Amino acid sequence: MRCLLCGKFSLKSVCRDCYLEFIIVAPLVREMGDFRVISFFEYANIAPLLYAKYSKLGNRIYCLLAQAIVQSLKKRNVSLYGVCGVGVDDKIRHGYAHNAILLRHLKQLGLQPLYQTLHARNPISYAGKDLAFRQRNPRDFMIKREVRDKKIILVDDVITSGLTLQQAKECLETNGAQVLHAFVLADASTKGL
Repeated sequence: MRCLLCGKFSLKSVCRDCYLEFIIVAPLVREMGDFRVISFFEYANIAPLLYAKYSKLGNRIYCLLAQAIVQSLKKRNVSLYGVCGVGVDDKIRHGYAHNAILLRHLKQLGLQPLYQTLHARNPISYAGKDLAFRQRNPRDFMIKREVRDKKIILVDDVITSGLTLQQAKECLETNGAQVLHAFVLADASTKGL
């Protein structure tokens, strides 16, 4: 097997050298009004890995990223007891749901995952699309299970414009949930930094 980042021979999806250089948890916070989005990796460092979600190998890559996040949060003594996690549109594709992987790992911190809770009626992909396209094509989320009176952390892989997370938050709150904030792997708006 070859390392997905450098191409060198490796027994793992990401070789040790690339892991130490690129899989660095460096939390950033984006404030969106009264809503806080916490990203854990620099987009430029993990961008090639994020595309793995479109393949079967993505399961291992997303587990690797989730483990690094959980280790970092444990070092900061973060506890998520009493909080539920909802993945944005966590439908199973390619044999797994990429947002559900992070939810499963966050259970180590006390988070209660609510799998298959928030699905988009409009399954259009926003990847590479501009804000105008995203605004013309809302995700139109629907709730698949009861969320009333639950404290929720939204989980997604990447934030770009923030529109998807805002729509997800609005849908959950309309159905009686209290959305505390969101966790994402990376903030794509920082890719040029």
